[in-house]
Amino acid sequence: MNDFSLNIGSTILRLRKEMCLTQEQLAEILGVTAGAVSKWENGNSTPDIALLAPLARSLNTSLDMLLNFQRNITDDEVINIKQEINEIFLHKSYYEGEKRCNEYLKEYPNSVYLKYIIANSITMYITILDTKDENVINDKLNYSLKLLQQVVDSRESKYVNAALFAIANIQMMLENYEESEKAIIEISNSFLDPMVLYTSLLQRQGKDKETIQICERMLLQYINQATAMLSILSNISKKEEDFEKTKLFINTIVEIQNIFNVGMYSGAYNYYKLYLVLNDYSLASKWFKIYVEGIISTYYDYSNNPYFKNLKLEIDVEGQKAIRKKMLQSIVDEKEHKVLNGILDYEEAIGILNKEINFL
Repeated sequence: MNDFSLNIGSTILRLRKEMCLTQEQLAEILGVTAGAVSKWENGNSTPDIALLAPLARSLNTSLDMLLNFQRNITDDEVINIKQEINEIFLHKSYYEGEKRCNEYLKEYPNSVYLKYIIANSITMYITILDTKDENVINDKLNYSLKLLQQVVDSRESKYVNAALFAIANIQMMLENYEESEKAIIEISNSFLDPMVLYTSLLQRQGKDKETIQICERMLLQYINQATAMLSILSNISKKEEDFEKTKLFINTIVEIQNIFNVGMYSGAYNYYKLYLVLNDYSLASKWFKIYVEGIISTYYDYSNNPYFKNLKLEIDVEGQKAIRKKMLQSIVDEKEHKVLNGILDYEEAIGILNKEINFL
């Protein structure tokens, strides 16, 4: 059931941070103590009625917004919104999707889950943004960071760790490595994964269907994490010019991805990059072609994958095709591999890419 709530403390906290005001600064403007502001934000007390109008002015908002006369939104409604904005991003344009996101944020400014979903959507769909202007891209990423930080500040436990993980990823993309590390450390100092115990618990209760779905999802996550670690190790070995160890790590990635038929052939891509460094353009072209053929042959869902056939993707096949077309075009446009021009495997790979792009 939808209801109305009066949650002035979290609203004051959010608006104060948006205004870049400290508790002390807001207290000085209103003629109260910083302790009073702290109590408002923690929900231990509420502002005197005489302070509401000046408080609203100080936070550049209306009384209705300050008092949170907004309809609460359920998680199911947020999931429906997520599906809607996915469709807009994929089948209209990035800017139409962003516009719709902002409309929903204005309508439901206190929905923590909505902020988390929209922040992740903006980050993900930057890949389909028709610009290579780093300033524009960074502005979008910083906007996502702002939303995710509001999720963290909300102190809603079921979203905080996920938001911190997303913050760490975006800060790394922005090359803000210290900030990324802070977020990672804040998530947890433990390597223990409770999902391992949770799946055992479900199995003992005879909840086999739910157990299978979670096991498949976690298996895919662990595979992706393992190949990411191997890729990092291979890059370090390559930098140290220990190329035999580099090949060991990359070959393991290739074998894992061949067994489970996942990973968009990043192992082949790593081999292509290695042989570029080694100036072996013949082998680089060979692996580039393997990489391209692998991407083209990859299914748009897991329905034919015996390990993950119960996994449902958030984006439908048509959406997957739109994303893949953008990705294939970016491969064609990449300048780094132009040194392979004229080599048969490379030229054939580019031909395959162009044919698939035209087909999509």
